[in-house]
Amino acid sequence: MQSDLRQVIFCVRDSLDEFKICETIVLTCVDALGLVNCEILLCNTDRTLVTAQYSYLAPAQFPEPHSRRVVRVDFPVGRKISELDTAQTGFTLAGSSTHQVWLTMPILDVSGKLGEMTLVRATNQAFTTEEQNWIEQIAAECAIAIRRIRLNQIVQTQTVELKRLSQLQDNFLSTVSYELRIPLANMKMAIQMISLALKPNEISEEEVLTLSPEMFSKVQRYLAVLQKDCDREAKLIQDLLDLQQLDTDTLSLLISVIDLNEWLPYVVNPFLKRFLEHDLSCEVSIEPELPPLMCDQISLSRIMVELLSNAYRYTPVGQQIVISAKQVKNEADEESRVHLQVFNSGVEIPREEIPRIFDKFHRIPKLDIRKQGGTGLGLALVQRLVARLGGRVLLESNPTGTLFTIELPFQSQG
Repeated sequence: MQSDLRQVIFCVRDSLDEFKICETIVLTCVDALGLVNCEILLCNTDRTLVTAQYSYLAPAQFPEPHSRRVVRVDFPVGRKISELDTAQTGFTLAGSSTHQVWLTMPILDVSGKLGEMTLVRATNQAFTTEEQNWIEQIAAECAIAIRRIRLNQIVQTQTVELKRLSQLQDNFLSTVSYELRIPLANMKMAIQMISLALKPNEISEEEVLTLSPEMFSKVQRYLAVLQKDCDREAKLIQDLLDLQQLDTDTLSLLISVIDLNEWLPYVVNPFLKRFLEHDLSCEVSIEPELPPLMCDQISLSRIMVELLSNAYRYTPVGQQIVISAKQVKNEADEESRVHLQVFNSGVEIPREEIPRIFDKFHRIPKLDIRKQGGTGLGLALVQRLVARLGGRVLLESNPTGTLFTIELPFQSQG
């Protein structure tokens, strides 16, 4: 019987086919114990409903000669699961002079009862202790297999539901973002028209707004606030729409040749003034004789701008920002790749925050030294853009500072 037990374990241990598992157990029990009948009943979690019945059909019960099968009935009518969680045995009169001995073994695991096995043998002798122990081990293996199948079904159902909810969220954000673009554009246009009305040299005298110096100063401050917030909302909307395109793989790439020696300083230069305002030293290091990069320049620029904006937002006064580009050889496939790195000293990302750092809308306000705010979409956009270019983002953070590394092939796939 031990060899039969090993066969059952081997068959059911990694299987997710409920019928195959129950069929193997039923036929193994019939052969090993000389049974005339064997069935498995499976129930729901509160034992109120039998969800499946697996029954042995001997050759005499089946039209085809010399064949035997295990049949499944879903939600069999009139069958109930015993309330007891212990094995039960007894005798049944099968004819004028013969008896059948039966044994019902619960299928249990730590979470409760999943069903029961009923075994019937034409004999006057009860199941021995050794046989009952063997059947109990079979029932335990059955419980493990059935629980694994049910957990897998729950995971699959939850995965489908999460995907559905995520899709609903993305659709909502995409629709809202698209609908907000028109009123936001109108607001920006109105701000520009008011700004022009305050500048007599740019419009006719009839259209010039006459204001006192004090009121003129106030209006200019109000317009500056409106312009800043409009630009901020416009970026948020554009980020949401770009993320939607990246998630649905509909963002088009325009691959061109990029000379990193010319391109990287061009991207960094607009930030130098902001860095100097807060006493942040900036160093750009480009490895000599870097091969040209075949990539989408708009996406690559967007990635670097987001990382530089992050460095500006979170680097303390007097610290350093280092931007570098170098060639790295991948030892696994011996393919050369480019590493674009942004390091900012004096700030460490808490370890518990690192797993979520690239999630949408995730922010760490306590590290935002300059109170610049933000939507938490920048790094999510970086990660997806890098993946779209065929690369990956690496993050290292310790008390000395934080390093973002963008690893890209020298030729991206468009």
